[in-house]
Amino acid sequence: MAGRNYVAAIGPSYHLDDRKAAVQTAINCYLEQVEGLGETRILTQVSAPGLLQYLDLGAEIRGQRDVEGRWFVVAGSTLYEIVAGAAVSRGTLASSAGAVGMAHNNTQLVIVAGAVGQIFTLASNTLSSITSAGWRGSYTVYFIDGYMIFVAPGTDQFYITALDDASKLDALDFTSADAQPDNIVTTLVLHRELILLGKYTTEIWVNSGGGMFPFVRYNSAQIDIGCVGKGAAVVATESVFWIGQTRNGTGIVYRMEGHAARRISTRAMEELLAKSTDLSGATMWTYQVEGHEFIGINAPGMKTTLVYDAAMQQWHERAEWSDGWAPLRATSVCFANDAQYAGDATGKLYKIDPETYTLGSDPLVRERTWPHLVKASMEPITFAGMEMACTTGHGGNVTLELSNNGGFTFGPKLLRSLGAVGQWMQKVRWMMLGTAHDRVFRIRCSDPVPFNIHAVAVDD
Repeated sequence: MAGRNYVAAIGPSYHLDDRKAAVQTAINCYLEQVEGLGETRILTQVSAPGLLQYLDLGAEIRGQRDVEGRWFVVAGSTLYEIVAGAAVSRGTLASSAGAVGMAHNNTQLVIVAGAVGQIFTLASNTLSSITSAGWRGSYTVYFIDGYMIFVAPGTDQFYITALDDASKLDALDFTSADAQPDNIVTTLVLHRELILLGKYTTEIWVNSGGGMFPFVRYNSAQIDIGCVGKGAAVVATESVFWIGQTRNGTGIVYRMEGHAARRISTRAMEELLAKSTDLSGATMWTYQVEGHEFIGINAPGMKTTLVYDAAMQQWHERAEWSDGWAPLRATSVCFANDAQYAGDATGKLYKIDPETYTLGSDPLVRERTWPHLVKASMEPITFAGMEMACTTGHGGNVTLELSNNGGFTFGPKLLRSLGAVGQWMQKVRWMMLGTAHDRVFRIRCSDPVPFNIHAVAVDD
C-alpha cells in the first residue's frame, strides 16, 4: 500500500453488529452516479436535502394530500387547505391523533381514521361524516374506477362505495380476501390493481366489471409474504415497497416486481430493523428529488431513519444529531405546489430543499464512515497524510475522527476549513495520522454549507 492510494470513501450505509466485519455509515448523504462520459469520478457522496420551515400548524401532521392542485393537510383535529402560503381551516375532524388515510374522486376528499370516516365536498368546502349503515370503519381508503375502497378493521373483508359518491355504501357490497386465513393489514393501489397486504400473505384484486360485485381476485398472484403494520407499505417508482412478514419471521424489506416479491434490504438494514421495539408501528414515506426517489422507514426504537434510494438501489440513513442520533422528524411527505413538503409530530410543515443545509433551526449533520483500511498481510500501516476532494468555497469546516480499533471508539475531532467563500480549490488535508493495522476514518460536517465528497486519498 506504499505511496498514494485512493480509498473507498464513497459508499452506502452498511454497518453490522460485528463491527470488525462492516462499519460503513452514510448518514444524511447518499450516492450520486456521475453520468457524463469521460469523467474520472463515477460516484460522489451527496448531501441530503435539508428542511426549510414553511408553516406551523400547532398539532401533529397526520396526513397530506394534493387534490388536483389543492393541497390539504390534517393537523390534529383540523382539516386545513394551504392557500398562497397560509393555512385555511376547512373543518373539524372527529378524531385528533394518529395517521389518517386520504383519497379523492372528482368531487370529494375522503378522510378515514379507524372508526371515523368523513367527506370533504370540494365544490362547497363542507365537511361531513359518513353516516351510511354500510360504514364499518377503516384505516385506509383508496380509489379505483369510481369506487372508494375501505377495509373493515381486524377482518379479512373490504367493502366499496357507490360509484362516484363516497357517502353511499350498500352493506352487502363487501367481500373477503380469504385465499388464506389472514386478516388484511393494509392496502395499496397500483396500475388499477388493489393490493391487499395481510399479516402473512398478499392478494391482488382487479375490477372485472361484474354486476354483483365488481372486484375479483387475480388468482395467479397470491404472494406468501404479508406486512408488519398498516403504515409499513408505500407505492414508489411504479412499484410497491413494504416491510414483510411471513409465518417464519419478519423484518425484510421487499419490492414488488410484477406479482412477485424481491428482497431489497441488506443484512445491515435488517439488523437495524430488528432493533425496533415495535416493528408493527413502522411507517414509510417517499419523495422524489433531483433524479432520486427515496423510500424512508421509521420504526419505534430505531436511532435513524432508513432510506432506500431506488435510483442507485442502495441504502443510506437520515437522522438528527443531539448528543446522539435520532430519526428524521418527517412523518408524512406530500408533493404539492411543485415542491416536496414534510410534516412532523409537532405540527410543523417543512419544504424539502436540496439547497437548505439545516433541519429547521437544527444542524444537518452529514457523516461518512468508510470501510476498514487493512493490509492483506495484516501488517500495520503508517498514514503520512490524507487528502479529501470535496465541496469547498462556501465557508464552514469539516472534522476527521480516527479509530484504531476497527470502529469501536474514535479519537478527538481534527478540524479543517472547507475554504472561505470563493476559495473553490481549497485543499482539505490532514498530516501525520499515525500507525494502525485496522484504521477506520469518520468524516462529519455540521455547518450549514454544501458538502459533497468526491474522492479521498491516503499517503503511507
